[in-house]
Amino acid sequence: MKNKAHLPTNYELTNSYDLKQTKLNLIIQITFIIIAGIFVLIAFLSNLEFSSENNGTVALITILSVNIYMILHELTHGVSISMLSKTKSRYKFRFPFLTTGTDAYLNKLSFITVCLAPSMLWGLILGILMFFIPQNYLLSLYIVLALNFAGSAGDYLQVVLVLKTPKDSLVKDDGTKTNIYGMKKTE
Repeated sequence: MKNKAHLPTNYELTNSYDLKQTKLNLIIQITFIIIAGIFVLIAFLSNLEFSSENNGTVALITILSVNIYMILHELTHGVSISMLSKTKSRYKFRFPFLTTGTDAYLNKLSFITVCLAPSMLWGLILGILMFFIPQNYLLSLYIVLALNFAGSAGDYLQVVLVLKTPKDSLVKDDGTKTNIYGMKKTE
């Protein structure tokens, strides 16, 4: 099934979810904590050296880097949507989240690609940068790298939810709700 600008007439809404829903949000928070904990454990067990001569400057750089990363993460979703669906993306700030939405109906593979694109792309870029960053800024970069994976917990949950749908499903995520559409049942 190709991506669609309009819902085909033989499709109907089969499921809908909002990641702010209590149960789903709890799953996201627990996933975030587990992934962040793994990064703390890795840093501890591998004896990564995070030394800095100016902790105030590093803290400021870390805060700035985290905010820039969050914007880049959502832009990566948006660019992925635009490339795969040939439609425009919409961006929203819903405290404490930035979200990306679209009017397009994406097939499962495209939707999963959109969900995982920021985590994979920025994970690779930030991971490579870890080998080239000056020692004073290693902690800042490591925090952004950890945030890349932990902060994608909602994206991972969406992948799991969509993987459970039939292969011909279409998915529309408007940035608030994710709607899944399947072929109408013929009687």
